[in-house]
Amino acid sequence: MLDHFYSIISMTSNDEKASKKRSIQGCKTTLVAAKCTPPDALRAGFPDLKRLGTYFGIYLGVGTVIFYALKNDIRGHKTIDFIDSLYLCVVTMTTVGYGDLVPHSYNAQLVCIFFITVGMCLFGIAVKIAAKYLVVKQQMVMVNALRMSRKIGPVEALKEIESVKIDYNKLKISLIAMAGHYVIGIFVLLTIEGMDFTDAIYCAFTTMTTTGFGDETFQEPFGRMFAVFWISTGTSCVGQLFLYIAEIYTDIETRKLAKQVISNNIIAKTDLEAADDIKDGKVYGAADMILYKLKEKGKIKQDDISVAMKDLDDVIKDVDVDDVTPPKSAEEK
Repeated sequence: MLDHFYSIISMTSNDEKASKKRSIQGCKTTLVAAKCTPPDALRAGFPDLKRLGTYFGIYLGVGTVIFYALKNDIRGHKTIDFIDSLYLCVVTMTTVGYGDLVPHSYNAQLVCIFFITVGMCLFGIAVKIAAKYLVVKQQMVMVNALRMSRKIGPVEALKEIESVKIDYNKLKISLIAMAGHYVIGIFVLLTIEGMDFTDAIYCAFTTMTTTGFGDETFQEPFGRMFAVFWISTGTSCVGQLFLYIAEIYTDIETRKLAKQVISNNIIAKTDLEAADDIKDGKVYGAADMILYKLKEKGKIKQDDISVAMKDLDDVIKDVDVDDVTPPKSAEEK
């Protein structure tokens, strides 16, 4: 949706340099094929995801080292100390919380509390990034919709907004990726962990949804190494899915808002026809109606209207409307 507006603005900007006789219909043909890069304002306003990824990497590395140092204070089903420490880090960070490895000393529990608190802060930053992306995108759509309204007129702008289709491709790709990710997890649980088919489906689903009851978990060293990667990417897939759902909803609501804002700038034809009745003592014509509409929108002041109406009074006094007859057509002659 945003790219569509960029294309229209790019087209209309080029039209100002071209001939004024170029029709709007010709402009539409150009904008369909146009591809425009988002402005620097949108790219500059988008947060640095690489920095957030670095923070998560440091967080995961430091947590693994600390849990490795506290390995004697961790109880549960153990395999290899380093793998168990990394596995415990990821399970805790993603809020899966199987419970197959837990701290049992006072110091280890304090470390876990601190580790969980930092993780919540990092996920809060991730939510902020997603929210800012949606807000900035909505702002840019509105700005470009208003620019388009000024360039090609509100009526044509409304037609273009109506023609914009919501992009569901990213949502479809995310669903396919999640389905593939789910199948891979089930396969590993069947082959490496030796679970029954029903248990594998159950464990994979409770893990991807971060429910993590803990009755079915990864017990083998290779299984836990796979779980480190699989749980991390699975949580990311779920987050991306929610982001795309929110983005689609935002696009739909932004389109409604853009249509409403642009529609408010259009004077209905019935209003103009009603105002174009010179016999009405309250208005002199469409010009009078337009002046008062501009006043309502704060575009002009009452003094400006008074001057304009005075000039209009002078014109009406000088011109007898009944004496004005339309020119005869060729057939009448």
